[in-house]
Amino acid sequence: MTENKQLKAERIAQEFNDYMTEWHSYVQPYDDKLDADIHERYARILNEQNVWGYFDFKRNPDGKARPFFSPSNAGISDRELYERARGSKRDPTKFTGNQRWWVGLGTVIGDYLQREVLLAERHYRKLTGKVPPFRMKRKDNGDPMYEHFVKKMHEMEHDGETFAYFGLPDGILEYTDVETGEIFDVGLEVKSEQANWSRFKSLDEPKNGHIEQTTMYSEMYGFDYVIVAYILSYGRGWGEEFNRLKTFGKYVSDEDRETLAGRCADATRRAREGDAPRFDLMDWRFCDYKTAIARGLTDEEISEMKEYAVRVQNSSLPAWRRRAIAGAFENIEEIRRGVKYDN
Repeated sequence: MTENKQLKAERIAQEFNDYMTEWHSYVQPYDDKLDADIHERYARILNEQNVWGYFDFKRNPDGKARPFFSPSNAGISDRELYERARGSKRDPTKFTGNQRWWVGLGTVIGDYLQREVLLAERHYRKLTGKVPPFRMKRKDNGDPMYEHFVKKMHEMEHDGETFAYFGLPDGILEYTDVETGEIFDVGLEVKSEQANWSRFKSLDEPKNGHIEQTTMYSEMYGFDYVIVAYILSYGRGWGEEFNRLKTFGKYVSDEDRETLAGRCADATRRAREGDAPRFDLMDWRFCDYKTAIARGLTDEEISEMKEYAVRVQNSSLPAWRRRAIAGAFENIEEIRRGVKYDN
């Protein structure tokens, strides 16, 4: 009987969790040779890519103008996707000290797991007598397939539109199925959970935006199976024993890729024609194009939003949702009046 592909994805994710859990039951080995090799390779690839024109952000290889979308854009609203396609200016990024630490630590978490996978390749068998079921896939020159080593502009044509996907994945693993001996690629997406233990403990499925990111990566790098890994960085008692890793598997279907490509193609067409999609006020909080959207709304859209915001306040919607909608519309009015809005 053929295994359901989504169930297979979940099994692979659990095997990766089991593998990393067992690996972390041993003292971390020192491996200066590995670190030197990776740093030398990183220095080379960063220098290669740090040249003006290495990536063309405006045109495809045929010289045709086109927008590009990043994996982090995959889960945003249609209006934000439209603003991205038309080249609207993003709002300036503003971080509190805490948020700056948060982002920085999240990046280091991804670096940590990548290195642990590479370490396990070299030392797991010596410690356990078993062959590692996961390895970081390598390019022909030996570079591991993650981050800048495989950063790329992936050209797309869909529904008559030309655009590109641009990004760099957390990792592409080679997985060996012990039941069949089959070896195939598995995408790795790493996320940190820094809020608290309770939030991590209650996490029982990957967040939607993270799943959307993996859909774009699957198109860019040609894999169907993905592991979304959440790592808890929040501290607990030194003597406590618990698993800091949660993994979820996802099978990315052709339909998933088609849906995403369709959204990007639609955004590309709308940007060319100036046909902006409607904006949902609930998408306001994490929107990166607040100023562009607020200033681009028509008088008709503003009137409809105002009526909706007033109507919602007298509805049975949860209080937090009513506050979010009212606050979003208030912010939009402030921007349109020229009041400086602080994200």
